[in-house]
Amino acid sequence: MIGIGTNLVTCPLQPALGCVYKLVEVNGSPCLKLTEDEEKMTIPGMKTIYRLYDAAGHPFMDLMALEEEPPPSAGQELGIRVLGRLGETTKVIPSTVEPLHRTYFRDGQVCEPLPSLPEVRTHAQVSLNLLSPAHRRLHEPQPYPVAMTERLHRLFLELRQGSH
Repeated sequence: MIGIGTNLVTCPLQPALGCVYKLVEVNGSPCLKLTEDEEKMTIPGMKTIYRLYDAAGHPFMDLMALEEEPPPSAGQELGIRVLGRLGETTKVIPSTVEPLHRTYFRDGQVCEPLPSLPEVRTHAQVSLNLLSPAHRRLHEPQPYPVAMTERLHRLFLELRQGSH
């Protein structure tokens, strides 16, 4: 195996687009990229993502779940694992749950109308304005957490332990 780095194969005056492809499933079987750096490990399986809001209407966390899991419900306690602190279970109760995953292309075909650039810009501005001041401030902002469901965490552990 040989790896070629971006700096070796590109000219600084014509920089490359930085992209990463993470394989999470092959023929319906979840898979995991192993690495010593937990932040670089893939999270296995087909997933969907939800934005969880507090009672004030601010998003406080994004939650990854396996696609086949039932969606979280507003007002219902969830046991989750925050990325970067996977060793501990955290309990949260969202006031509102917003599904974020949208499929615009399937099998090379547009399956849902694409939003216009002004619509994308407005959506981004509204989303930023909804963030709490603690997350939005420029000086020492509070990190915005991303978490996974307990079921997704169990799959992650099973694949990680099964590969040793």
